[in-house]
Amino acid sequence: MRSRGMAAALAALAAVLGAAPARAQEPEGWNSQRTLELVQRARDRRQQTQADTGMVDYQADARGYIYFYLDRRDTGERTLVKTDQVALDVLWRAPNLTKQRIIGLRDRRDLPTNIQYHQDHLSVVQDNFGDLIRLGDGDEVRDVLHPASGAGPTLYDYRLADSSSIRLPGVAEPVRVYKLEVRPRNPSQPALVGSVYVDRRAGDIVRMDFTFTPSSYVDRELDFINIRMENGLYKGRFWLPIQQQVEIRRQLPELGLPAGGMIRGTMRISNYRFNQGLGPELFRGRPVVAVPEAQRRSFNFEQGIDADLREAGLSPATELGDVRAEAAELLGRRLLSGLPGNRVDLAGATRTLRYNRAEGLALSLGYRVTPAERTSLALRAGIATATLRPFAEVDAWRGAPGDRAGLGLYFRQPRDVGYGPVISGAMNSLSALIAGSDYSDPFYASGAEVRGERPLGAWTGSAALRLERHDQARLASDFSLLGGSDAFRPVPDIVRGTLVGGTLSIRREAPALVERGLTLGLSVDGGSLRPADEDGGYEFVRPRVDGALSFRTGGSGEWTLDGSTGAALGDVPPQAQWRVGGRGTVPGYDFRSYGGDSYGFGRAAYAWDLAHPFVRGRVFGAAGWTGDVFRTVNEAGLSPLDRRGGMASVGVGVGLLYDILRVDVARGFGAGGRWEVIVEANPTFWDFL
Repeated sequence: MRSRGMAAALAALAAVLGAAPARAQEPEGWNSQRTLELVQRARDRRQQTQADTGMVDYQADARGYIYFYLDRRDTGERTLVKTDQVALDVLWRAPNLTKQRIIGLRDRRDLPTNIQYHQDHLSVVQDNFGDLIRLGDGDEVRDVLHPASGAGPTLYDYRLADSSSIRLPGVAEPVRVYKLEVRPRNPSQPALVGSVYVDRRAGDIVRMDFTFTPSSYVDRELDFINIRMENGLYKGRFWLPIQQQVEIRRQLPELGLPAGGMIRGTMRISNYRFNQGLGPELFRGRPVVAVPEAQRRSFNFEQGIDADLREAGLSPATELGDVRAEAAELLGRRLLSGLPGNRVDLAGATRTLRYNRAEGLALSLGYRVTPAERTSLALRAGIATATLRPFAEVDAWRGAPGDRAGLGLYFRQPRDVGYGPVISGAMNSLSALIAGSDYSDPFYASGAEVRGERPLGAWTGSAALRLERHDQARLASDFSLLGGSDAFRPVPDIVRGTLVGGTLSIRREAPALVERGLTLGLSVDGGSLRPADEDGGYEFVRPRVDGALSFRTGGSGEWTLDGSTGAALGDVPPQAQWRVGGRGTVPGYDFRSYGGDSYGFGRAAYAWDLAHPFVRGRVFGAAGWTGDVFRTVNEAGLSPLDRRGGMASVGVGVGLLYDILRVDVARGFGAGGRWEVIVEANPTFWDFL
């Protein structure tokens, strides 16, 4: 009852914010006579094609990419681990003999991995799976009934959802189809859920989009499998495979980790040659075989191993999320994941365990409840050992990242003064614990926030309204292994009080690994702060613009340009003032030693492989400034170290072991400039460190 109530509350919130619009009331029409006749036609055409003497055999070429990457549950970010490129010789002979030869196979590792794929991940499905669907050689999905099989109507419901035209890869003209929605009569049974598109003229299956019910998964680590299979018309009457996509996501079932492992494969089939007199001896033995490894690796691929990534990159937009979303609607938003709905939640390393000068060692434990598809409730509570004060948070979401609504409650949540983020949480904990260098300036926020995200074309818009109390953090722990008791900086003073405020932002995110990618973000935050210890108040607004441009230069070289600028308008409290300089902004200066009501900085870096995958070189430069352009900063809020003016620095560095760990040396110029050594994880991993 509690789960249903929470889901209903989130649905109402989503309707208000417009982040996850509800589907109209489900129309009548399941298992209508016309629909069942279309299913029967599709079933008959599957059998007739095998017996049609106009196609005795065929041979075709298949080329594919298989990506293994980490995907973030809550942010949508993707980190590539491994790429495989495969070439196959595909053969078929009536009535239903198949053979595939892997004639080319090469890979590239961007992170350490020993992943091995099942053979059917590297091959083509030639018969729309036959009557029984198996994946991963039966280790992932085993013997799920096809909806166009003879026994399909005993397991599935069917509905004629639409009559339209769709475009298929490599097909010039749109294809007129009927869209049949398919769902199991009993969702607890192993079955697929999705859509089957059939040719309006003859009833052949043109396309299938589907996922599976949770009980279909044999491997208990499977979160989901999404599949899209598209066929093209040959010789006027034969619908044969032209493109197939599969997504397989795994995660530990016992723990709600911030990232999971995703396999995404895309296979394109072309150059069909018919009736070549292929003898039965070609089809003996295993259905998928491979030529010797040396021959596979020497295959002359028509495209580079990163050709697809350079064009489309990795992002949620390139995945089959729409297949899963439609399937969830067919089952009334029933949970489709093969993972447990309730799990211990490890949202990130720092949220579970961290060390800083204000909290000391902070420990917490989380728990996540997922009552329905794209609906979640996360609870977390912990204690700061240096102050013996508890902290807690509750996050409720409905929808997927970029198109969702949510509610957050939090108590003594650490916030940071100044521009950020400038360091990963894990590295900051290590730096503070070992050397007494804490690169955060915390204060505490307790309150509530209503949030929403919405796609706006290529952009994502977000909004948040919050009511919260701000409390001062103090130097509570001075322990470090090497830094001594006086190594830590003072914790900046803030104005204690109650804030009524919010944030509006719009962001365009470049997909990971594209040849040229532009990321741009514009945001405005602010509000009214009523002090607890003084009269009056602070009313302020802070616009900010962030941007990044990356482009490859051929080979392993890559340029990255990024920058940020912002202002603080109105009567600005200390915790809302801009502080920059040093690590994370313009290296080579004391950390956050520059401040004011406005700031700006830009950085340029060039990186290339020196000895892949062990060493990657980097050269970089940065410049920035702060000032009192609007004369709004309360001087009492700035520390004596806060300077105004310009900064500039240059540096060199190396990325070690797949560029996971970076070591940079920077030199700042002019007043306040100095040498600085920066050890940090690749920013790709910051969100879960």
